[in-house]
Amino acid sequence: MEKNLPYDHHHQQPVPQAPPSYDNTQPGYPNLNQPQPVILTQPQVMQAPPNVLGGVPSMATCPSCGVRRQTKVEFEPSTKTHLLALLICMLGGICCCCIPYCTDSCQSAKHTCGSCGAYVGTYKN
Repeated sequence: MEKNLPYDHHHQQPVPQAPPSYDNTQPGYPNLNQPQPVILTQPQVMQAPPNVLGGVPSMATCPSCGVRRQTKVEFEPSTKTHLLALLICMLGGICCCCIPYCTDSCQSAKHTCGSCGAYVGTYKN
């Protein structure tokens, strides 16, 4: 028989003891009386790089179909184009006032998706 357990003299069996309690003040012992916090993790979402548009075709994510491809660029006259043409005309260059309409750097670059043709953005220089 075990020598460390108290002995019940009526039934001739050792008396069972309660399991040892945890001491919350000692490091390394878990506190079983309080519920443990649940740590929720957010799923990692990979975002596409931002669309950086310029005067040339560039890589962009289409807001319509979500495909990341090189854009198609079309140049359109802007307010800047019209003001330059008016300035050239006022300075006496009536025959040269069409130059801003033929120069891409004086117009806005309209970017469209290479897959579906949806509008992606405009670069105004």
